[in-house]
Amino acid sequence: MNSSPPDLPSSYKLVPAEEIEQRLRQAQKGMSEAGLDGLLILQNIDRYYFTGTLQDGILWLPAAGKPVFWVRRSLERARQESPLTDLRPQPGGSSQLETELRAIIAPQSHIGLELDVVPARIFTRFQRLLPDSCRISDASPLIRNLRACKSPYEISCIKKAATIMDRVMEHAATVLTSGISEVELMAELEHQARRLGHLGIVRMRGWNSELFFGHTLSGGEAARRGYLDSPTNGLGLSPAFSQGAGRNLIKKGIPISIDFMVNYEGYLADLTRMLCLDEPSKAFSRTHQDLLALNQELVAALRPGTESGEVFKLAQKLAREFGFADYFLGHGPDQVSFVGHGVGLEVDEFPFIARGSKLPLKAGMVVALEPKLTFPPSHSAPTPYNQVPASAITTETTYLITEKSTIPITLSPEKIKIIKRED
Repeated sequence: MNSSPPDLPSSYKLVPAEEIEQRLRQAQKGMSEAGLDGLLILQNIDRYYFTGTLQDGILWLPAAGKPVFWVRRSLERARQESPLTDLRPQPGGSSQLETELRAIIAPQSHIGLELDVVPARIFTRFQRLLPDSCRISDASPLIRNLRACKSPYEISCIKKAATIMDRVMEHAATVLTSGISEVELMAELEHQARRLGHLGIVRMRGWNSELFFGHTLSGGEAARRGYLDSPTNGLGLSPAFSQGAGRNLIKKGIPISIDFMVNYEGYLADLTRMLCLDEPSKAFSRTHQDLLALNQELVAALRPGTESGEVFKLAQKLAREFGFADYFLGHGPDQVSFVGHGVGLEVDEFPFIARGSKLPLKAGMVVALEPKLTFPPSHSAPTPYNQVPASAITTETTYLITEKSTIPITLSPEKIKIIKRED
């Protein structure tokens, strides 16, 4: 009986072998500069980045020589998907795994682990498995900095995700009707995104960080604060997941903020746009125009060599000058301390456009800028914003930083989309 695996369909696209080879070379160069003898890669997305497969296992990436990938499940699938040549079954018992690790990792080696995400139990296990004289350091800054600058392949995937996103936003204008709930609208957009190729998952690296790939928020609920480290939160459907779309009904003249992410071949694009059935209030429209003006100032500041924290300082300065600093990036004690973030395989990648960040911007970085305002019910915003209704006023665009300019990847128009529809 033939037990060979079936051929992969043409629609199932593998990461190019030359892409993986380039990543491995860059990692080895980084290890040499950092004085590391090798990396043990355990987190699934880092492992995918260096192997091209999400199959479970342990990747040993030496500073010189070929990597070794012990695959727990499924070795057959890993061999189909990864261009690496040394793929082995992961030993089932600790003693055998210890023997194999110690056979390939020399005593007194300086090893890097992803200590930002590896649980303490796993860390202590590998302390026991590795030679006693091994020194272990945190390799997460090295890995995250490598991943921060995107290759042409990665940029092409993000652009395709953005193309799907732009089509989803076009679809939103066709299904937005008075009386539909936020969650019903979200379901319509999810359906369209999945049909167009969205993988249906958004990955985050941060501890206890989680989100659904879209928030549709309207009216006063759009300004509700919550546990999510984000400029907007929303009510959600339950305290078990208290963010995002709720059962709030869409009404004429009340804008809705649609914050959406699409995942294409693992890579994310992030976008927020506003739509409204009929005209919103003049105060709302003026404030949104001011927010777009602020955003353009920030885009101009996204230049190679600029410290990312300086862009955040500029955002705060502009918010004060416009007069809405108290409602910028949230309100009250729940204001967040970032105005943008890198996107790629995860939504919280380097660089963070955040308070205190010293990371210099570089060509090849992909950044989602999201300056957003939340005006809660009964707010006392100063003139000219005291007439703004309780709401979130938002924008977000994914940009590619190049040597000469900053280019939008998500291309949906930034202005509020006004939809005229007969009842």
